[in-house]
Amino acid sequence: MRHWILWLLAGIAALIGGLAALFNLNSASNMTLTVGGCALVVVGALQGWAAYRAPDLRTATGAAVLAAAGLFIGFSLLFGPFGDGRMLRILLGVLLIASGFGKVWVGRSLRSDSVFPMLLAAGGVSAILGLLVLSGIGIIDFGLVVALELLASGVALVLLSLRLKNNA
Repeated sequence: MRHWILWLLAGIAALIGGLAALFNLNSASNMTLTVGGCALVVVGALQGWAAYRAPDLRTATGAAVLAAAGLFIGFSLLFGPFGDGRMLRILLGVLLIASGFGKVWVGRSLRSDSVFPMLLAAGGVSAILGLLVLSGIGIIDFGLVVALELLASGVALVLLSLRLKNNA
């Protein structure tokens, strides 16, 4: 199994987790955080494996940044924030921004490709979500942030996996 399949599986897991979290926003917040946290852990683990199997340093670096962000946020959601809620807000904001930059970093080599605008948009969504979380705007629902991040990551991962498949 080539590494593009891992990226595709991670993207599908992120899309499913994002949709599940999005459709469960009105249910108990624990359900949304649990679904989102589990999906982020799965996505992070698959991205970590993809980073390990990546053919070059640029791809491995971007995948490793995304994997670390996904795993840390996922475990923080599942096991509770460290300290008070402010710490989780700061960590989530910083990691969302890192995730956005990671998506753009991975997509840099595809600047002339038709998928680059979507990768740039997915990275932008993550970075903007991170800035909103860091700003502490009270209208941002935590479950919505998790759902949108999973959807943005899923789109980016599916696009990258299909591009890697075509180049293999």
